Amino acid sequence: MIDKRVLVVDDDDAIRALLITILRRRSIKVDSARHGVEAMERLKHCRYSVMLLDLMMPQMNGYELLEEIASLTPDERPVVIVLTAGTEPRNLSPELVSGSIRKPFDIELLVDTISACLTARAANNQRDDCPTAESDCSVSTNDPN
Repeated sequence: MIDKRVLVVDDDDAIRALLITILRRRSIKVDSARHGVEAMERLKHCRYSVMLLDLMMPQMNGYELLEEIASLTPDERPVVIVLTAGTEPRNLSPELVSGSIRKPFDIELLVDTISACLTARAANNQRDDCPTAESDCSVSTNDPN
């Protein structure tokens, strides 16, 4: 099954909820993670076409997550777009990070960028053990755990 998905990795509950809502309204399948540890768990079960990544997070920050992503095969790696509140990070590998967008971000620019990445990304078959996308579930995305 071909299932292009976006993974939002950010420790800010409001940003995650906003991005899930915006992408869901544009019929884009989306999941989220609060930090790098959760993101790696998601990557074990699903193939993501695009990852929106905050760099400053607890437990496993974005830089550490990028180190883990580097160990994946190129077919398993998502297109990574860094969301940053600081200055544009310059020390990120272009093999892993396709670009960055500053917070607060322009919603339309972000959605257009994601859509372009999804269109350009070669179709990947989704893993068989990948659960239903958060955006397809009617349950709350504000899980306190």
